[in-house]
Amino acid sequence: MSLQDTPQSERIHIGFFGRRNAGKSSLINAIAGQRVSLVSKTLGTTTDPVRKSMEILPLGPVVLIDTPGIDDEGSLGKMRVSRSKEVIRETDIALLVLSAKVFIEENAGVFQRGLEKEKSPSVFTHSKVSEQKKQSLTKAKSGKELIPETERLLLEVFKEEHIPVMLIFSQADRLSETEREVLEEALETLEQKKGEYGIQSIKLISGLFSEGRGDFTGTGGDKGSECREYTSGSEESKESEVDKRSKGIEEIKTALAEFLPKTEERRLFSGLVEAGDFIVLVTPIDESAPKGRLILPEQMAIRDLLDYHAIPIVTQVEELKAVMESLGNKVKLVVTDSQVFKEVESILKKNIPLTSFSILMARYKGFLDYAMEGCATLDSLEEGDKIYIAEGCTHHRQCGDIGTVKLPRMIEKYSGKTLDFVFTGGKGFLSEEKRQGIRLMIHCGACMLSEREVQSRYRDFLDREIPICNYGLAMAKMTGILDRAVMML
Repeated sequence: MSLQDTPQSERIHIGFFGRRNAGKSSLINAIAGQRVSLVSKTLGTTTDPVRKSMEILPLGPVVLIDTPGIDDEGSLGKMRVSRSKEVIRETDIALLVLSAKVFIEENAGVFQRGLEKEKSPSVFTHSKVSEQKKQSLTKAKSGKELIPETERLLLEVFKEEHIPVMLIFSQADRLSETEREVLEEALETLEQKKGEYGIQSIKLISGLFSEGRGDFTGTGGDKGSECREYTSGSEESKESEVDKRSKGIEEIKTALAEFLPKTEERRLFSGLVEAGDFIVLVTPIDESAPKGRLILPEQMAIRDLLDYHAIPIVTQVEELKAVMESLGNKVKLVVTDSQVFKEVESILKKNIPLTSFSILMARYKGFLDYAMEGCATLDSLEEGDKIYIAEGCTHHRQCGDIGTVKLPRMIEKYSGKTLDFVFTGGKGFLSEEKRQGIRLMIHCGACMLSEREVQSRYRDFLDREIPICNYGLAMAKMTGILDRAVMML
């Protein structure tokens, strides 16, 4: 992440889901205006989630996430499907892409009364359409599910997770005239029932997503990747199709901006500081500090304080005493790295409020109260209890690593017990079967994770009545300054 970039954790995450070759990668390329994902007629071209950070106006900073097909097969395919499901945890908006051709074929039983197949299995005749099509669609309205089971199961997950969904029918250019007419009739039915599926919007897109020929070609491309509309008709008609596709993509972008409810902007120091306040930030620079920069919570703190027109004073522990003597009683709050709570607390006067970046992040991410309750579990640990320690970022583990070395050592010393520790980092998270027997989950400040992903992680444990905590609160508890560390919050 560049110092000039909006962190991924602060961006809206848009996930693209669907079967193999439904047009997910083509769509994400078109929205991004560049080749983000490979596109091929070969099934399963996307093998791992692909992420692209960009700006979509008027939505703002986003992360587009292309996922493997949800219908992948074989042992490796199942692993890819599992990776797609993991993306749901971080998804703020879901785009479910369904091939219009597949939709027609899998609803053949519903449409059969109104359509008769010709010799070609993919082309329908127009006979009997006018007198029986309405009867078939009325049957669908009365309870027959139009959305195929594969997509319907995914929609149920989205609805359960309260994720807004845009359903996009792709490859409509592959339909015959009669199939297209039937599809449009079906879409009218789906439009009336979309609320039952948790769908906010339904879009139908032609071209651009033809199987094996659906790559984005707004900036050129070889013939093998051109859309079907590019290969026939006059120059005038080609241009109109390009304009039509561009308009469709812009409509999708505009619609996405309406998906998320308007909420009050979250602030790290909301309600804690005012213009002119002196805030001291203690940022140790040791062997674990990133080279040439501050860690993300420290960056966020400085920026937020500047936005409030407060006055951030950044120092290390060694210079803290001199800073405090210089400022006297002007200091409104001291925020420190949780690892040096004890050293900082010994320097400060008792009347100076103190907290940590990790505790501020717990408040910012919305789980401070739950994490404070979970801290009490540290007082009742038994011999051999299993403690799960989760980090949201990945980095090289050093001998003094906070998550895998310092924190476990502190917990065992505090409890006087020998404990069983389980660790994960980055996007990896403990699978459901491995959560059995966990006594306490302790998470990092989660600065690298989106609000939705953090809430999803914590909800997984709270729903199973497993206490949760975070690094800063646990360290404050074991240092004996928890009450002081949360006094202002």
